[in-house]
Amino acid sequence: MNRFVWEVYRESPSGKKALRRAFPRYARFGRHPGISGWQDQLNPVLAVYLATPGDIEVPMDECGWRPLRDPLQLWFQNLNDAPAYEQRYRELLQDGASYEWDHDQLPDKKYVVIFGGASDEDAQTVANSVGATSTVLHWLAPDNFFPYYFEGRFALFVNICQTFGIDLPDIPGKLQKKERALYYLTVNRAVQEFRQRHQMSPQELNAFLYDFAPRYLAVEQDKDLPQPQRVWFLMAGVATTDDFDFLDNADASSESHWRGHRDARRGDVAVVWCASPRAYMHSVWRIVEDGYDDPFAYWYSMVRIGHPIPVAHLKIKDLKANPILAESTMVRACFQGCAGRYFRPIDYAAMLEEMQRHGTDISRLPRIHITALPDMPTGEVILDERQVELQLIEPLLLNKLGYQEASHWQRQVRVRMGRGEKVYPDYLIGYRGGKGEERAEIVIESKYRIATQKELFETFLQGRSYALRLQASWLLLAALEGVWLLSKTDDFKLESALEWSWEKLVQVEHFSVLEKAIGHEALAQAEHKPTRLGRSKA
Repeated sequence: MNRFVWEVYRESPSGKKALRRAFPRYARFGRHPGISGWQDQLNPVLAVYLATPGDIEVPMDECGWRPLRDPLQLWFQNLNDAPAYEQRYRELLQDGASYEWDHDQLPDKKYVVIFGGASDEDAQTVANSVGATSTVLHWLAPDNFFPYYFEGRFALFVNICQTFGIDLPDIPGKLQKKERALYYLTVNRAVQEFRQRHQMSPQELNAFLYDFAPRYLAVEQDKDLPQPQRVWFLMAGVATTDDFDFLDNADASSESHWRGHRDARRGDVAVVWCASPRAYMHSVWRIVEDGYDDPFAYWYSMVRIGHPIPVAHLKIKDLKANPILAESTMVRACFQGCAGRYFRPIDYAAMLEEMQRHGTDISRLPRIHITALPDMPTGEVILDERQVELQLIEPLLLNKLGYQEASHWQRQVRVRMGRGEKVYPDYLIGYRGGKGEERAEIVIESKYRIATQKELFETFLQGRSYALRLQASWLLLAALEGVWLLSKTDDFKLESALEWSWEKLVQVEHFSVLEKAIGHEALAQAEHKPTRLGRSKA
């Protein structure tokens, strides 16, 4: 948290405007663009039922709607401090908040709405309504609770917390419905600790979360999308027609969160299929943020999509007419239960053929760029950073360079960087030394992808800090795209790095350059003295 930058913001016209803004207006920040989206987050409606007085446990038919804020204001009224509010919040997951009033014409009946309860379904409703619940809590106790308006933007919220030192615990699992609902209390404590540490008022905290921090991160954001590696199948219109309205009115600037898969990566392709009654292919999008799990989202695993391109409205019968797609298990299942699933490159290529046959200009559509990888079975792809380590770094680098696990290299060693700060370099070779005097000959920093210059520079800064702390002789950056080798003799300068793709590294002439520099025998013969990098055509 840079106090100078924050103070400049506070005194700027935009900062002063944000500080004057009524807090509910920040709810525009989340959900789909448009008025109804953010208003739903502020105050969704609950079903109204007819019930017999004294027997509201068994309400009768649904007969209308009531804003959630009404029962919440009654539920949280007349409380004195944060612990009392927190306890009352927990009680939502036991008895549930009820709100009832007399029927004008039937004296033996009452209208009733119920929010919360002990079942998993009730707990999930509470988790999904965190925007409305936190709005009431902030209105009643602004010094103790903040309004949570990151619906559909949980990945951004996590990024803000990581950037500015808000310590969030791990999120609960998908099936932990009650824990997911209670997670707001945990998040709120972390955010309030940050507010008090930096002596912010509640108004300043709101401006920080919903205006300053997103602006700050937007400046740092890499605008170029990496080449797509995979295709994901997304479903629209499941139990709602709002998806159709959004898709039909989307333009080049449109973005939204969607039910997806946590393994989706920025740059990947998303094929969007409309459910019944439409039952056709609608458009092709790009993943603009890595997939993530959101404890407050109904679908839990989410992606954010943008850059839409409308395509021909292919029906299932059109897809089954293609010999390749006819063999797809997803197509044979008519896409039932396939939302968020990985879509094979061969199936996507066949789908492009069908789109072209039905009039779509496929020259505008993204093509899958499969990084050439050695010794990979046909059709198999690497999906995450750990697979990069297990399928590339360990067999094709560490083993071939003569290093054996335990005796030569260690993974995820805890290293103290400064007061209270601990880091975990991905791989250390030649690790030794006692507490505070740790050393390593080679530091390897792994990522799933290093597809842009910004990603390369950020990985370089991270790896270089580890190499300097451990007085290493060599730094190796590795990802799906390949490896970068940097030497202490060249001050770990990025512009002096040697770079190879994995495809090149299986070739003897290229691997020998790497082996002569950091191979087990080479380091032993040099008695751990680094040499300058030899220039190579690699």
